[in-house]
Amino acid sequence: MSRRKPAPKQHQQHQNAASSEQRDDSAQPTTQEPGTTRTQRYVAEALGTFLLVLFHGGAAASLKLILHATHAPTTAPDIVFLALVDGISLFIIIMIVGKISGVLINPAVTISLASRGRFPRAEVLPYLAAQFLGASAGALVILPALGHDALTIGHLGAVELGAGVSVWQGLLVEALGTFFLVLTISATAEDPRSPSGWAAFAIGMSLSAIVLFFEPITGAPANPARSFGPDFIDALLGVPVNWGAYVLCYLLGPIIGATAAANVYYYISNQPKNKPAPEPAHDDE
Repeated sequence: MSRRKPAPKQHQQHQNAASSEQRDDSAQPTTQEPGTTRTQRYVAEALGTFLLVLFHGGAAASLKLILHATHAPTTAPDIVFLALVDGISLFIIIMIVGKISGVLINPAVTISLASRGRFPRAEVLPYLAAQFLGASAGALVILPALGHDALTIGHLGAVELGAGVSVWQGLLVEALGTFFLVLTISATAEDPRSPSGWAAFAIGMSLSAIVLFFEPITGAPANPARSFGPDFIDALLGVPVNWGAYVLCYLLGPIIGATAAANVYYYISNQPKNKPAPEPAHDDE
């Protein structure tokens, strides 16, 4: 039998380039690369949530310090500042760890995707542990970064209900905010029919929109880990925390809204079962 001649190197390079192009067209910044280990994914989730709370909580705490020093009330530009910090930093965090862990960095998102079978249920608890641990570490770092006043005045960026806002109104607002966030995630990062490369920007801007709308009512974290980290460190260091409001508004509210969004989008869009996965690269021989 005659041996088959290997394809010319130029032809192999063309095939590899075509494969790479196809991979770029289908994958989102939130698509895990093949070959990542569980440990890498858990560390990436902790890192992503650490950065999220560091920037979101740090911005909120620093704003409180400025307003306290100037005896000024919160104004519309202050809310715009928080919205931009939250949205832009989330966009960057997605680009940093998205290819490693899928960058959920939000317990409500994790639970909602698992409820639709779009995230392995066996990894839910490790992801939640990594997210809450990272959030607590992020809040803890705010203290030495901004000084002791960040704790006593800024409460490490902890969120709270606005004046006159009931826990039931807070629950509704947090559910609505997270509903919008997970709709965006489902339509961009979780749907292979969505345009490539836009997921990180869309998700970041959706959080900015949520903050612009809901920040005066609940602080608009739309993320149980973001709320938990500062509250947990505050409680350890003697700052009073309303745990009842946390459980109802900032834990149950986002989980309800996120789970509803994942299922609503699946129903109205005929969402494919799996999101795009990058193909493994082929080395030239």
